[in-house]
Amino acid sequence: MNIIFEKFSEKHIEEAVELALAELEAERTHCPDLPCVDFSEQLTGMLHWLSSQQFGKAALCDGRLVGYLVFAGPWDGFFGDVKGVFSPLGGSAFSYEFKNRGRLASMLFASASEEFVKQAVFSCALSRYAHDEEAARSFVLNGFGIRCSDSVREISSFAISYDPGNIHFAELPPNEFERIRELRNGLVKHLERAPVFFPTDMERYEQWFKNGDLRVFAAEADGEIIGFISLEDEAENFITRHNTMKNICGAYFDEKYRGKGTAQGLLGFIIETLKAEGVTHLGVDCETLNPTALNFWGKYFGPYTYSFARRIDERILL
Repeated sequence: MNIIFEKFSEKHIEEAVELALAELEAERTHCPDLPCVDFSEQLTGMLHWLSSQQFGKAALCDGRLVGYLVFAGPWDGFFGDVKGVFSPLGGSAFSYEFKNRGRLASMLFASASEEFVKQAVFSCALSRYAHDEEAARSFVLNGFGIRCSDSVREISSFAISYDPGNIHFAELPPNEFERIRELRNGLVKHLERAPVFFPTDMERYEQWFKNGDLRVFAAEADGEIIGFISLEDEAENFITRHNTMKNICGAYFDEKYRGKGTAQGLLGFIIETLKAEGVTHLGVDCETLNPTALNFWGKYFGPYTYSFARRIDERILL
């Protein structure tokens, strides 16, 4: 079987959307809480943008597109002090009609990475569906590790019972976001410690408090905020932009109140609030290398993506 690799361009978009939708439908069989809507328009728009990026490859067999892998970027300081590229969810897809999809994924990565490493790009990451084990195994064997995950739950399927006791739950107005600064600082320190080792960009940290699309829900005891969960309309992939989906983008609770149902209670309060607003789905993204977050969110949400990252040894160009 003769496979031809060429630069991904607009001429490939129509077939690429079909491949991307087939992967989405396959993921829905494992994660039925995903929104049941047609994402063709969102995928088409994203692929038009990706077709303008310099590191994208299409694989053709007998004139038909059987797979593609496109990276956006590069950017400086991408997971370290080197340049890096990222392929978002839908930025790659591999035909189920191809006999060995894992091999196809590996060949596409080899073709794309050969070009970006020549330009001193040594960090790369990509987002893939969580239950596509064939593709995931291929990327792991190519030196990638899982870094973070997106999960989702249909609002109507939540059944969280909680007794707030002396804890008060409320949504904070934007002019009170500063009240959670100490807790945000606690989150930063938590992410810096083992086993996460995740540094914080302090400039972006300060911008977080000025985000006009941000919603912050807080738990309060004796006039002191003891925990928060923040939400945004959009997160890091096209599915999160569905108009009746909201996305959890941060959370932290005072250690003294952990294990007492406080976080569960605040999540329950948020769910009741969103139900009243007509929201149908709630998503959350977290670093998989943060066991505290992974354990908590895993009780209530099902993963539908994993993001894989690889750092290439820059000495290869010496």
